[in-house]
Amino acid sequence: MLISQANAQSSVSHFCLYDQGNYSTRSPYEANLDQTLSDLVSSTNETNIKDGFYPYSYGLVSDRVYAIGLCRGDIKEDLCRSCLNDSRIALKQLCPNQKEAIVWYDNCMLRYSNRPLLCILENQPAFSQWTTSTENVSNVDGYSKVIKNLLDGMISEAASGNSYKCATRTLVAPDSSNTTIYAHAQCTPDLVETDCIACLKNISGQIPPCCLGKEGGRYYTPSCNFRYGTNAFFDLTADASSPEGKIIL
Repeated sequence: MLISQANAQSSVSHFCLYDQGNYSTRSPYEANLDQTLSDLVSSTNETNIKDGFYPYSYGLVSDRVYAIGLCRGDIKEDLCRSCLNDSRIALKQLCPNQKEAIVWYDNCMLRYSNRPLLCILENQPAFSQWTTSTENVSNVDGYSKVIKNLLDGMISEAASGNSYKCATRTLVAPDSSNTTIYAHAQCTPDLVETDCIACLKNISGQIPPCCLGKEGGRYYTPSCNFRYGTNAFFDLTADASSPEGKIIL
């Protein structure tokens, strides 16, 4: 089930995964879910936080909840926590009894489940969307090829990242407009390099049907994502003082 919405944090889309089962109100699973989501964004939870990546789990085996929060590589910690906090509140309302659910925002992703999530490559559920504010391009085939080649050139860079596992680039659009295209690719940092490459290559194969003829678009999966557009949606002044955090243009 796919539902889109917009709010102050620019929620993009979410899925309630009904095949993973439901939980009852005031059940041990719901209590563990509430605790997991609260601890995940807590300012005192520093054990597993690493570069905008927030894995957490809580509870006994039968009712244990697993969660992953991921922020875009250029997002500062306070904005990251704010996005994840909005996500945890919204996702429980959008999927009030589902044991597994996922939501994507412009700045972050949040998912939870009754099964382990770490170090597992997952391409589904997936969400794609062209940017509604952009215009059609004059050279559809040429533009789509350039965008695909752009992502293909970023895959190894993102996959080999030490911690962020993301890459950003800019280029000039392949037409007479001289418009700048901004692109961002990212995997969850728990993926091994080969799985990150496979995840982004899967997205690369979906780009033409996803956003054919549009100046901007995005494709999100639980394990990786790619976004491009003519607006500077990522922070061009992000701190590049460390090799892991460097934003490459």
